[in-house]
Amino acid sequence: MKEIILVTSFGSTVDSARENQIFPVVDAIRKANPSHEVRLAFTSRIVIKRLKDRNIIFQNEIEAMESIVAEGYERIIVQPTHLVGGAEFDKLRKNIMAFKGQGSVQEIVFGRPLLYFMGQEEEVPDDYQILIDRFIKALQVPETEDLLLVGHGGFNVGNASYAVLQLKLQHDGLRNTSIATLENFPTPEDILERWEREGHEPKKVHLHPLLLVCGDHALNDLFGEEEDSLLSELTKAGYEVVQYEKGLGEYAEIQDIYVEHLADAMQGLYQRRL
Repeated sequence: MKEIILVTSFGSTVDSARENQIFPVVDAIRKANPSHEVRLAFTSRIVIKRLKDRNIIFQNEIEAMESIVAEGYERIIVQPTHLVGGAEFDKLRKNIMAFKGQGSVQEIVFGRPLLYFMGQEEEVPDDYQILIDRFIKALQVPETEDLLLVGHGGFNVGNASYAVLQLKLQHDGLRNTSIATLENFPTPEDILERWEREGHEPKKVHLHPLLLVCGDHALNDLFGEEEDSLLSELTKAGYEVVQYEKGLGEYAEIQDIYVEHLADAMQGLYQRRL
């Protein structure tokens, strides 16, 4: 059966973000699957348009699928680089599954986002615990200091994934790690209010994006010199801040997890649960 791997990403207009945080994930997948054609599509139409204005061309997921169908592929393995499930993942899956049965396409399988399964049953993995064990613990933040991980967030059910991660951290005894989002609950301000209410005063705060890609917008929100940046708020509150100005896509541990999720999909695992 003629197979192809399609990796999807929201995309970024920032050259360094693509080079350091998106392409390494694709390269890791390509290295792990040398016998397969591996392609990348962006899902943000705005990002694609802005790049096209600079003569940098990327297909969206529909255009990529049209090309794949035209080339006679029979089995398509899709690996999104979403952090969590929810509306964006569901929309992507709907757009791509519409191509099943077109041309020679017999089967389309999906890898899951970074955080999806909670280990709620023996036969499914705990993606949250895997992230904790292989990435968060590897940051080695001292117990007297705090790690503040800040994701994007959103106004859909996928936002609950951040609360799940927080509960998993507490269950694992990592009470010096807090999860916040830029767009929804809990905000960084919610975390600061909780610290003040509990009389919690970490010696240092390690500020790290919980984003696969940390572009200019996120960098400014988190680390900018403006008074309303999170770095400024933390500094104003008297905290010494350790800055990690990098996206998750730069870490080999994260790249490996996406490779493993793709491998599960290639074996046809968990498809009825996505």
